Amino acid sequence: MNRKRLTLMVCLMMACSAVSSAQSGTPYEDTINKFKITLLGDWRAVAYNDAVGRPKTDFIYRDRSEGLLKIVRENLGSRTLGDITQDEEQNMRVSHPNFEMGGVEQFAAGTLQGKRMSYFYTEGSRKFTVTDYFLQDGSQLWVLRFTGRRGVVDQIRNVTDEMARSFRPNQ
Repeated sequence: MNRKRLTLMVCLMMACSAVSSAQSGTPYEDTINKFKITLLGDWRAVAYNDAVGRPKTDFIYRDRSEGLLKIVRENLGSRTLGDITQDEEQNMRVSHPNFEMGGVEQFAAGTLQGKRMSYFYTEGSRKFTVTDYFLQDGSQLWVLRFTGRRGVVDQIRNVTDEMARSFRPNQ
């Protein structure tokens, strides 16, 4: 009886250790684009050079078709965050067949304030989920775009939210 309890306790401790290490994440720093983010679970960074030789980094969840994160920085200019999200929704409605809005909500990532927008669309027979995090840093806007197969990226919202909350621009 005691042996069974001991075995069960050891198994539970090992499982808890594996879960906590998976959730602790891997810090990633992009020195060229000047930001930091913590990659959780099966997310990993993949560096490459684009067609004109500029270094780029994509973040992949398991396989590129299951999840892809791209991070870009834009200048807000005279536009507001509301203007940007409305424009983005309109552009997606026009350019993506079977567009279905998931929602727009306020989102905070440390000192950065912003919005989280999610939507669905199809390409041929493939169904996709997109979650955009628009994070304002003064006159700069950081867009974290998580794209993947429907039923994959939308099912790990807690992970994408936590990764977006870990995002920090370097000064």
